[in-house]
Amino acid sequence: MIENFVSENKENTNQNYKLNLEPELKLKGFEGKQQRLPLPLYPKLAASVNSYQDKIIFSQEGRDFAFKINRQTGDKLKKVLIMMDGTSSLTKLQNIFSLNNPELINTLVRYLDENKLLDDAYDIEIESSLNTLLELEIFTNELLKNQVFQHNFRLIKPDSFDSQLNLIYGFTIEIYHFYSHKTYIDSSALSFPDSTEIRQLINQLYCKEYGQDRLLLEALNSIGINNEDLINTMPLPQTMAICNSLAYWASFDSLFYFSILGVLANQNIKNLTSYLQVCEGLKMDSSFLNPIKKLIGSQQNSEAKNIAHQIFQDIHRVDEQAKQRLKTQIHLFAEIYINFYNAIFDYYSDTNSFLRRVSAI
Repeated sequence: MIENFVSENKENTNQNYKLNLEPELKLKGFEGKQQRLPLPLYPKLAASVNSYQDKIIFSQEGRDFAFKINRQTGDKLKKVLIMMDGTSSLTKLQNIFSLNNPELINTLVRYLDENKLLDDAYDIEIESSLNTLLELEIFTNELLKNQVFQHNFRLIKPDSFDSQLNLIYGFTIEIYHFYSHKTYIDSSALSFPDSTEIRQLINQLYCKEYGQDRLLLEALNSIGINNEDLINTMPLPQTMAICNSLAYWASFDSLFYFSILGVLANQNIKNLTSYLQVCEGLKMDSSFLNPIKKLIGSQQNSEAKNIAHQIFQDIHRVDEQAKQRLKTQIHLFAEIYINFYNAIFDYYSDTNSFLRRVSAI
């Protein structure tokens, strides 16, 4: 039994709970385990964990192991177990959960290890996280390099300006909606619990990208579209799909969101640059073009790719299973992203109005 296992110590300067594991391990199951070595350097649970009433249940290959816990402290014990995913070192677990008495974490780790409920991720062949990110970025760029949207924009000729005006303006409207949601998306990742350094990097990105939508609003103001018009305008479903998907990943799958940050920024610059070249070929007014040029410049200076690399350097370890999961997600991201841009061309090339007003419903 693991009873009265943890108690909370709220003295925490990093906004993570410091959990002080109480020395309630003087139970028969733990006696004599304190001095045995070696311990896993990167503990990784080899079982799924669930809770039922006053028990923690480990499930492994059809077998269940139930341990009685104190109900008031069960959630805190689960926090310890959740971090035993192979990415957190034993030292990190000790520092977070039992700084003053690391032997208490050692006792728990040793008990799980001797019951074959732990692996040591240090012994598993794992690529560095940065190498994994570079591989994922190459893979993502391959999926996105032939997106139809960029090719369609290159088909617009100066003599087709009047017939394509809705497409030109419609693109800016949808990109405005996307960028107006971007800071909310970044802010969803600010609660990333595993690293203060990563939260600081995301905050840095948030500050650099904040207000970029105002440049697009400035461009739209030059053609008579104001903020009230945009508030009364519905984005395309594909625009909301990319915004909602990114917000979900930032909130609930931060590792995947971090893995696409650099590619997302680079692809946005490419598409905006293609768009700007078309607008310049059509000799559009400088009051419309200049804010878009500023946006491209601010995107180039946002350092999103460098920040993504710094984040993965801080993560340290990504195992093969996690890498394959990220690759699977990338297919979905690429499809949603390509659909977003292609939907702009498909809709605004075949409409007489570039404002999809809510009031018109």
